[in-house]
Formats: sequence, C-alpha cells, structure tokens
Amino acid sequence: MRSLRNIFSLDCPKHDDLLIGSPLLQADRLDYSLRRYFVDEFHFRHVPTLPSGSLVLDLGGNKIRKRGQFDIERYKLRVVYANLFNVKQPDLQTDAAYISCKDECFDAVVCSELLEHVPDPIVVLHEVYRVLRASGNLLICVPFLFHIHSDPYDYGRYTDYYWRKSLEEVGFVDIQIERQGLFWSVLVDMLCEFAHHKAKEGRPKSAWVRRQIVRLLARGKRMALKQDARADHHRNPFFGKFTTGFGIKATKP
Repeated sequence: MRSLRNIFSLDCPKHDDLLIGSPLLQADRLDYSLRRYFVDEFHFRHVPTLPSGSLVLDLGGNKIRKRGQFDIERYKLRVVYANLFNVKQPDLQTDAAYISCKDECFDAVVCSELLEHVPDPIVVLHEVYRVLRASGNLLICVPFLFHIHSDPYDYGRYTDYYWRKSLEEVGFVDIQIERQGLFWSVLVDMLCEFAHHKAKEGRPKSAWVRRQIVRLLARGKRMALKQDARADHHRNPFFGKFTTGFGIKATKP
C-alpha cells in the first residue's frame, strides 16, 4: 500500500493522471461507480494515518463480502466489526444508535456509507463520540447525489453544512469535509447506473453495442475525475452545487 499512500494527498484529493490511470478506478466496470471509487480513495488515504495497533470500530462495516477495493484488514489495526445484521458475521451485532460497548474504548471509528440508512444520524454521532477515546478519529463517508438504495432502508441525504453543524454540536473538533466529485461525477454515475440496469435486462441485445457503451462510459469516468479536480470548477458556483457525497474526518478532543 506504500505506493497508494504516496499518490494520495492527505489534505484533499487531487485526481492527477497517475491516480486516474491506477487500477483503483475500475473504469470498465459498470457496477463500480464513481461514488464507490471516492469511498475507496478516501479510506486509502486516511486509514494508513491511524497508529499501528489502534483499536478500530468499523460501524456498519462488512466483515465478509466487502464492497469496493478497500480492505481495512490489510493494515496493522485491531478491527471490531459492528453491524445490525448477523448475516454479515459482525464481531458485534448492535444497532448503531445503541452501540453495546463501554465508554471511550476505541481509538478510531470508521462509519462508511451507513448514516444515510439510519433515521436519526445525530443519535449515532453521539454514540460514536461516547465510545471514542480522547484524540480518537472518526472517518465518515456519506452519499449525497446518489441513487436511493435500501440496506434495509434509505432515509436521507444531507449537505456538508448539516454534517459540520451536527458534528460540532456533538463535540467533535478539527472537522474536515471533502466534496467527493462535482457535477461531472454525478452525471456519469447516473449514466452508468442506467447502463448497468439495462445490461442486467440483457439490453441492448447486441454484445458489441454493450461493449461500446462500457468503453464510452469508462472514458466518461476518467473525464469526470479530471474535470471535477479542476480548481476553477471547485470555485464555480454551478459545478460546486453538485457532489456524489462527502468524506469527513473529525476528532474527539
């Protein structure tokens, strides 16, 4: 993982040609969205910064059948998986709103693509704060302009303003929020989701046409990352209104 750590900036994502051309992107897979790419990319940058031997709670994480390409097991961390569903074989079967652990027992908490699936994210943030030790880090990924997906339910999408205000009210400090892609990433993900839906129906019927669509969308993914990484797009009031979601890092004082 050393090479990935050298590629990724710890301040903000910079999707240069080296990053976009890396195996991480999986551009030719319709089922690998740019949303999932951003989630993987966020964790590839931030998890290696956790001290070796840290006790980490992966809240809502999958111990088996992991999604995406990031695998926290590759790092020298002591990971406890907590999930509502026993079918995912968690170490701890628990509701995220009532984590059955004592106070201040974890060095870090990873909460990836979970908070849209709970009816009250603030309650979960309070629980995370409770189980974190002082100076412990919280890593969050949450979608924004991304399709509704049940697990078992999908409750909400919230802006970066909401997350900053909520985390501050709970007590977190040093809050860093990244917009994960802008207008073009959102647009390409919508097109890929539509193409993936049609492909599962066996459409178009021509295998050659399906291959051309995959190639075109792969080029679209690379184009989207390059365009959305442009500094002028981040300053542009139009492009900046769109994002696939947010990557958030916060610390318990």
